Amino acid sequence: MKTLIYEDIPHFYTLWRETCLQKYGAEKQEAEFIIKTFKTYPTAIKTVIDLGGGVGVHSNILAKNGYDVTLFDQSKKALKIAKKTNPKIKIEHGSFETINLRSQYDAAICMWSTLSYIFSETGRKHFYDWQKTHIKHLIILDEPNFYQYPHKFHKLYQGENKEYKMKIIRDWILSKKYLKKTKFVYEIFDKKKQSISIVKDAENQQYVTVKHLEEYLGEKWKLKYVFGDYSLNAIYEKNNSPRIIAIFYKNDK
Repeated sequence: MKTLIYEDIPHFYTLWRETCLQKYGAEKQEAEFIIKTFKTYPTAIKTVIDLGGGVGVHSNILAKNGYDVTLFDQSKKALKIAKKTNPKIKIEHGSFETINLRSQYDAAICMWSTLSYIFSETGRKHFYDWQKTHIKHLIILDEPNFYQYPHKFHKLYQGENKEYKMKIIRDWILSKKYLKKTKFVYEIFDKKKQSISIVKDAENQQYVTVKHLEEYLGEKWKLKYVFGDYSLNAIYEKNNSPRIIAIFYKNDK
């Protein structure tokens, strides 16, 4: 289950993301990391599919850097925003559990925990089976380091941009099997209208271990790196790293 931020009100996504991260413009560092990762592969990466890319925070930067980008997402509203932001981006609508695009791509990226929105084993198997046959060279799979997450969590976040101020109350419970159930309350202040709206929201996320990712992709894909943050120097450490970013190379041998 994804939040309303992704599905119904994606025009608030960037502010929501920056408010939760408490960092502004983080997509630039993340996109730079993606590009540098592409350049580690011996064959030039030209075509990219951004799986679950939402409003296109990464796709936009990749397209501006000359990559032929296709953005795949289940939110039509988010896709519309991405296309308006950068008409060069190709868009495809659908869900991970039923993805059936015929095209092949040099690389796939699945950033910022998006892969955790699959809840059935059948859906996960289909998603990774599709990647096995439609990605030619390299796959980036990005999750938070859920091993560091507490069982229960509560926090208030605050952020703003030119149009809105946002307060977010975030509560979650994490199970032993890494299923996280989160509730949100958003207080959104419209600076122009001088009005406040309250939105209640929720999401579930099923995190996946690197071992299981290897099993899903199979022997034809090699786990080349596991990074702990958006830097090629940030080697993953279970007890310290903020992210788990698995990089897979196609094993053609």
